[in-house]
Amino acid sequence: MNVVLLVIDSLRAASLHGAANGPRTPFLDALAQRCVTFRHAYATECWTLPSHCSMFTGLLPSEHGAHFHTMAYTGSAPTIAELLCAAGHSTEIVTRNFIFDGTIPGITRGFQARTQLLSDAGATNPFALFLAAAKPRFRRHVRATGFFHPRHRESRAFLATFARAMLPADRRSLGHVLERMETQRRRGQPYFIFANLYDVHAPYPPTPRSILRPFTSASGAFENLLFPYFMSALGAHTYLRPDFHLSDVGRRMLLSRYHRAIELMDTKLAEFWNGACGARLLDDTLLIVTSDHGEAFGEHDLYLHDASVYDTHLHVPLWIHHPELAPVRVDDVVSTRDLFGLMRAAGLGAGLRGTILDAAYRATQPVALAEHFHYRHLNGVQPRYRQDIAAVIAGPARRKVILRRDGAASYDLQRDPDEAFPANGAAADFMSACRRDGVSALALAQVNQHVQRWQSPTGG
Repeated sequence: MNVVLLVIDSLRAASLHGAANGPRTPFLDALAQRCVTFRHAYATECWTLPSHCSMFTGLLPSEHGAHFHTMAYTGSAPTIAELLCAAGHSTEIVTRNFIFDGTIPGITRGFQARTQLLSDAGATNPFALFLAAAKPRFRRHVRATGFFHPRHRESRAFLATFARAMLPADRRSLGHVLERMETQRRRGQPYFIFANLYDVHAPYPPTPRSILRPFTSASGAFENLLFPYFMSALGAHTYLRPDFHLSDVGRRMLLSRYHRAIELMDTKLAEFWNGACGARLLDDTLLIVTSDHGEAFGEHDLYLHDASVYDTHLHVPLWIHHPELAPVRVDDVVSTRDLFGLMRAAGLGAGLRGTILDAAYRATQPVALAEHFHYRHLNGVQPRYRQDIAAVIAGPARRKVILRRDGAASYDLQRDPDEAFPANGAAADFMSACRRDGVSALALAQVNQHVQRWQSPTGG
């Protein structure tokens, strides 16, 4: 079977499913009648590299090692692209996200082709260039190597290319995916296509071709003047430093842009779906639509995606189309790292037993584990952000515990979905509550192992 993985970078579940004051997403809303829809899916990390590597390998960040401490995947476990490539599938990445441009070791292993489609809107937007240059890790690598990665010393156009990559271009990417699906079907070649869609990612383009609103309105001109100031401050991770404050005007502006970007993405995905169905490309294809992480707009004093294992960043949407399965809504807790097993089974023709689409499997594995390895190269951040942290979400009651070096905090996500009222106490109390909820022994063993590792002196 063919496999297509569409990851909408930075799309959080909190802004979907009829959220108050959320974006209008008629296509994504309708997917619940067309796909297997997971309402409680969780990423393993709060940013792109480790979250994707978990989907590619089925491993936690602490197991695959691709996170802020290493910026590479050097593990021996095969990626899904390696497995499917070895089985005869054509494998391709379609994205303009620099994480997958081949400079970060290991993350693109097994992909035979990398396709980067940039905006055709013309010259690089000066605002995008300004925002790109403001990123602290770019500045650090520029000082150390000349560019983001030593290979970029040979490409003086890299920064401009990165800035241009901020301009919306996912309609082109999705069109390319459709073309590749049609081409491979004519050739009789099975395929695995992974597309990281970037138009919902910061700076949240609010129009189809620009990161700016039209200057023809007073509100658009006002936003265009303020937006670079707010965005560059956040891009420098100033929200992790003491006494940071973003005005309500700035927060509302960013959230409005984000929701508008989601609305535009909804339209692009509808075009892709209609094209794929019209050409009957989904008749023999597993299609997964999900996100790698969420996004914060002041929740828990955080912005963008960093330093968090809160649901704002971990709770992501997940829709799966399998040609042999009827649409259904699933309320079980699942992890996006389980997509590895599903893609492997579908691509290798192994059936669905023991995968995320198997209700019996989900009944024994109602748990999602997450970790965050902090970025070590920022100065002046608050001590609470200079630590690695972990979380567990478990059971039908959706209980959650966050593990920090100063102790554990538990949440009842059904009663407190915003995680506003932590219950301080030992992780053992969380385990006892999970037992009372009837969480399986197998899942409890996983939870206990995760908790013990992160509470040990040599743990996170």
